[in-house]
Amino acid sequence: MGGFNSFFETEDLDAYLMISESTHHADMYYLTRFLAPDPFTYLRTRDEELIVVSQMEYGRALKESKIDVRSGLDYGMLEKIKRTGDARKGFCEFLLEILKREDATRIAVPPDFPIFIGDELRDSGVKVNPVDGLIESERMIKDPDELAFIKKAQHACEEAMQVAIDMIKQAKVRDGLLISGDEVLTSEKIKARIIYHLIELGCEIDDLIVAPGNQAADPHCSGSGPLMANEPVVIDIFPRLQRERYYADMTRTISHGEPSSELKDMYDAVLAAQEKAIGMIRSKVTCAEVHSVVCDVFEKRGYGTIREGDTVGFIHSTGHGVGLDIHEKPSISDNDYELSAGNVITIEPGLYYPGVGGIRMEDLILVRKDGFENLTNFRKEMVI
Repeated sequence: MGGFNSFFETEDLDAYLMISESTHHADMYYLTRFLAPDPFTYLRTRDEELIVVSQMEYGRALKESKIDVRSGLDYGMLEKIKRTGDARKGFCEFLLEILKREDATRIAVPPDFPIFIGDELRDSGVKVNPVDGLIESERMIKDPDELAFIKKAQHACEEAMQVAIDMIKQAKVRDGLLISGDEVLTSEKIKARIIYHLIELGCEIDDLIVAPGNQAADPHCSGSGPLMANEPVVIDIFPRLQRERYYADMTRTISHGEPSSELKDMYDAVLAAQEKAIGMIRSKVTCAEVHSVVCDVFEKRGYGTIREGDTVGFIHSTGHGVGLDIHEKPSISDNDYELSAGNVITIEPGLYYPGVGGIRMEDLILVRKDGFENLTNFRKEMVI
């Protein structure tokens, strides 16, 4: 709690207050190792760290939470809601009771803290100070347990990728279409197989990309419809472990048969840019330096880049952090953040040209003090 206490001292604050209203609140899970579908409250003061949950969740929270657990009944939550006749106002009175017992009148909250609750607390004399990045800065450096979870997720990701590639490789060609069994092989069928395989491996996935041909010219197009021979398919898989909740992320671009020379040149450029960027990863290197190297490779080969203000070519950042969110800090883009040992990031350059198609390659990288560890152990070949 030393980092928080230093923050409290510097900002002249008593506590940090956060409310979770979903089972996908990464900051809350990071701090507590507990989530629930119903609202519950996190409070960190100079002396203690606690959550207050409904009585229904109390028993489970005692088993799962790594910090002190209290019940809303201890603070008269239900009585306050009943007396006010308004669930929101009653909840605010409940929060005021918590703050009063902890002698916290000057609090920090996350920037997405509900404005109604913030206004109610201020009207009752509490100083409410929204702060950004307080938890994110802690989450950027992964500890050994987190790294083990990410590696586990990455292993599942690679198994699912192999399933997808095998489906495409084993397909037959009929009138330019890929055929599996007696049916046209589609993006939807490959996605279904990926999802099923990930579930078997203890993962879940909100979405994924299997984008054939010109659809891949849109970097985040999910993809749909038939797959064609001699046409690249961008496959981007980003599963999350169901229990441990950590993500992995990987992209490959493959083709059943020989694509055009233009697409082959794009693939070679993307691979060269990725290898150049990964090779320079180590602590103290800035995100801007890594991103700039990728732009250099593309520009020297005649491709447009976001650095030059182009709307086609390389039009996104070089990568992003991965952990309890699929996209978290640091952003591997034009910023001065110095990579630190323990960062887990993607390096995923790509080229996108409407009417031609898209190519992307993505590996998951652990930053070390004097170098890097590539957590992705999966081959890179375009034609299968």
